Amino acid sequence: MARLVRLCGPLFLTAAVPAGLLAQGRVPEQRLEKPDAEFQESFDQIGALRELPGGKLLVVDLGPKALLMVDFKTGGQTTVGRNGQGPGEYQFPGELIPYLGDSTLLVDRVSRRLLTVSPDGKMGKTIPFPDAMQGLATARGADRKGRIYLQASPFRIGDGEGPPDQLPDSAAVVRWDRASDRLDTLTRVKIPATKMQRSGTSNARIVMMRSQPYAPQDEWIATAEGRVGVARVGDYHVDWYGDRAARGTPVSYSPVKLSDLDRTAFMDALKNTRNRIVVNNGGPGGGREMKPPEPTAAEFDWPEYKPPFRSRSAVASSDGQLWVQRHTPARDSVPAFDIFDASGNLASRVFLPKGRQLVGLGQGTVYAVRIDSDGLQWLERYKR
Repeated sequence: MARLVRLCGPLFLTAAVPAGLLAQGRVPEQRLEKPDAEFQESFDQIGALRELPGGKLLVVDLGPKALLMVDFKTGGQTTVGRNGQGPGEYQFPGELIPYLGDSTLLVDRVSRRLLTVSPDGKMGKTIPFPDAMQGLATARGADRKGRIYLQASPFRIGDGEGPPDQLPDSAAVVRWDRASDRLDTLTRVKIPATKMQRSGTSNARIVMMRSQPYAPQDEWIATAEGRVGVARVGDYHVDWYGDRAARGTPVSYSPVKLSDLDRTAFMDALKNTRNRIVVNNGGPGGGREMKPPEPTAAEFDWPEYKPPFRSRSAVASSDGQLWVQRHTPARDSVPAFDIFDASGNLASRVFLPKGRQLVGLGQGTVYAVRIDSDGLQWLERYKR
C-alpha cells in the first residue's frame, strides 16, 4: 500500500515504481492528481505553449496553424498574427522560445525564421535563420544574452541539392551569438534512424523521410542561463553544455519490451498530417502539397525494446531543471518524468494523471492536455 510523506513543499506520494522505472537513490516522487483549472474552450492539437508574466499563455494550435493568446482568468482567447509570408505572418508555427524582455520567439519552420512576439501579443521583428544554417535546421532555445540555440540540419537542401542517400547518425547543437554573428558548435546529438523513399520525376520529386519506430535518440533543450541540457540515450545520463558544463550520473532503468499496442500506437500517429512540413526543392507548382502513400507496418524496422525516454520530450523549467519523459509500457498511460538538476543528476520524478500529455511548464505550474472521445484537446493547469 502507498504511504503519504510530508516534505517541505508539495505533498509527495511514494508508491510502487511503474514497469520500466527503477528507483535511483529513493528520489522524491510527486503525483499531480487534479488540475486547479481547465480552459473552457477546446483545441485541435497544441504544439507549443508558453506561460507569460501575469498568467496569460501563448499557445500554438497545429490544426488551424494559429498562434493564440489564452487567458485562464477570463476564459478568452485571441489570434496573434496570421498565416502568410509577410511581416508578422507565419506559414507553420512551431516552438515558442522565451526571449529578451519577456518577449517570445515563434519558430516558423517553413520560412526558416523567428518572429518576435511582445508580452501583450503584438508581432514584432523577424529574425531569419543565419545563412550558415541550411536545410532543416530548427531553433530550440535562447538565453538572457540574446543568444539562440539551434539544431543543425543533418543534410543540406537548396541550390538543387536534396537529401543524401544515407543520413548521418548525429547533428550539431549550435549557439548563435547574434551580436557578433558567430556560430559555435557546443556538441553533437544522436538523431533517430531514418528511411528514405524517392518517387516521381525530376520536375516533381517526392522524397519521403520516415523516422524508424522508437528509434533511440538524444534529447536536448536550452535554458535562459545559457546552458544546454542533453539527455544521452546510450547509458541514459544528462550532460550540460555551454555556461557551467556538467555531467550527471547514469540513471538505472529496466528496458521496456515493445508490444503490439506500441506498434498500433505508432501506426495510428502516422495518420496525423497536422505536423507535416512540405519542402519544395525546385520544379513547377511551388507550394503544392503531395499526399504520400500510407505506410504499412512491414516497412519499418521494429526494435525489441523501447529507448529509456520519449523523443522530443525534453523540457526546461524556469528554475533551470531538465524534465525528460520516460518510456513506459503501452498499457500504462500514466506519464512519468525524470527531473534533473543543474549538476545533471536525477533529483525527483513527477507523474501526471492517466492519459495526460505535457505541453508546457510555468512558474510553479504544469500544463497538460486531456483528449476527449472526439479527439479534442482540453488544456489543464496544475500547481506544483
